[in-house]
Amino acid sequence: MTKKSIFVLLFLAGIVGIGFYIYYKPSDAQVVAKVETPTQAALLYKSRCAICHNGASPEAPKIEALKLLPPAAVLKVLRTGVMRNQASTLSKEEQELVANYISEVDDFDEGPTIIKGLCDAQEEEAIQNVSIGNWGFNLSNTRFNNSSDLSINSKNVSQLKLDWAFAFPGASRARVQPTIAGNTIYTASQHGTVYALDKATGCVRWTFQADAEIRSAITIGTNENGEATRLYFGDFNAKIYAFDLKTQMLIWTQQVDEHAVATITGSLNLYKDRLYIPVSSTEIFNAYDPNYECCTFRGSVVALDAVTGKMIWKRYTIAKVPGPQGLNSANRPIYAPSGAPVWTSPTIDAKREVLYIGTGENYTQPTTMTSDAIIAMALEDGAIQWVQQTVPKDAWNGACMTPGSPNCPDEVGPDYDFGASPILVKREHSSDLILAGQKSGMVYAMDPDRDGAIVWQKRVGRGGIMGGIHWGMATDGKTLYVPVNDHSVYPEDADKPAFPGVHAVDVNNGQPIWSIIEKDRCGDVEWQCGPGISAAISLSPELVFAGALDGVLKAYSSQDGKELWVYDTNQDFEATNGIKAFGGTIDSDGPVIDGNQLFINSGYSKFGEKAGNVLLAFKLE
Repeated sequence: MTKKSIFVLLFLAGIVGIGFYIYYKPSDAQVVAKVETPTQAALLYKSRCAICHNGASPEAPKIEALKLLPPAAVLKVLRTGVMRNQASTLSKEEQELVANYISEVDDFDEGPTIIKGLCDAQEEEAIQNVSIGNWGFNLSNTRFNNSSDLSINSKNVSQLKLDWAFAFPGASRARVQPTIAGNTIYTASQHGTVYALDKATGCVRWTFQADAEIRSAITIGTNENGEATRLYFGDFNAKIYAFDLKTQMLIWTQQVDEHAVATITGSLNLYKDRLYIPVSSTEIFNAYDPNYECCTFRGSVVALDAVTGKMIWKRYTIAKVPGPQGLNSANRPIYAPSGAPVWTSPTIDAKREVLYIGTGENYTQPTTMTSDAIIAMALEDGAIQWVQQTVPKDAWNGACMTPGSPNCPDEVGPDYDFGASPILVKREHSSDLILAGQKSGMVYAMDPDRDGAIVWQKRVGRGGIMGGIHWGMATDGKTLYVPVNDHSVYPEDADKPAFPGVHAVDVNNGQPIWSIIEKDRCGDVEWQCGPGISAAISLSPELVFAGALDGVLKAYSSQDGKELWVYDTNQDFEATNGIKAFGGTIDSDGPVIDGNQLFINSGYSKFGEKAGNVLLAFKLE
């Protein structure tokens, strides 16, 4: 077995472990009986699970993280979730044994059906103006907040202190970036519970239970006066919800993709009563099964009427319907073209009446010109205006964990997605730019008026499985701030230097302004720890806020990168809702700055990272 083959095996073992984190309905908690047969359960775990989750794979979630999940959460994914293929040879009773053996959580004490920490006064909240209404802080996804009421600056940021902590029940990760209207924060848990929290105290105003996990920011809809009226969000099963804030009732739901493993990863964006939804999938996991007919999913963007939920248009990232391409070595059909999922939140360009998205890899061959690309689509009907592909012929799926596996493409990877949303920069005296950061470690500036022609490109990281650049950059229109992870690396790039940290480059030409390379602070911990920044970063006029894989949250000077404030979120907290609260890895979503407060989620547990279940609120003293 080659070095690269071993690496791919370990990597996908970690990817498969993601399946243990899918939502379970409250009713599922009652289907798992605590059967006292520890010897049999231990043998099942050892033979089916331990190879990945006891540390053989550096990328897999550790058993310590899985123990934090209620047994019904584990059971549901074994029966109907991502792990259903792997668990298909287990009997119903054996699946229950494994679920109970893994979990150390009591469903009824720590499950999502128990709502603790309710606000004392449950009076009706007045409709309030929106301060942070979507994932990117605006339609351009700049992640730059320069609001006039923002009081945190370079002179006083050192005075930020922890104000309160909120724990998500029965959770091992916290990844829904908060949005804010007035004195209310909107967020959600991996078990599908939407929370309205008091911004000042962290108490629970109300909750709503969705059908599946919510993984991205909750988008806030407004009336003509800018007052919050609705919430919009998508779940793990590719269903979109519209929720009325006044009545606290569901208005409509809409399924945006019928593929069995379609999902929503990127946040929705809202413009002129239309919702724009990115659609991705988990089909790469199914491909591990040699009998699976791989692959038939195509990424897409869907436009819905925000008032009624009616589908206005749907545009696939791959125009052609996947068709048979012969048989794999297990005599099962292979289908192509496939993949090109959309992980990014759509960026809205009102001037040109288009949106921009980034795409991921193809799952099978032949590949397409639309994978690993930035794509412009018309807001009106989704017609593709232009495509700028930066890494051609990138095909990868879960079968590649094993050399010679039937569903693995002949030419593997490198799986260099665009996970970070494109940023639209509007310039007064020059043409506008689209800024795009890729897992390869490359940053590109593209001209939206010349079919995405590349104006400049700059390498800021060596690249890797989780970046390079993974989830999100930020800009004030003059300087682009780029987070780099560089923790995980492909074998062919292992000899290149790593640049974990934050890098500032000139928007006009990509020339470096400053770079902060963070040093390893992890010591001898067993989980996947590092100083790299996979999570999205956030920007104010004087500060860059960034959270790292090791759980450390920092504020840097936007002028020169000087470290001005640091806080280690990898610790236990006393939660407002009386549940055990603990932080860990900071990944995926980024910090939110509002007024004199700062909010951040801590705990991720995917890819062997450190579990956590907490939303932290900081405030100026």
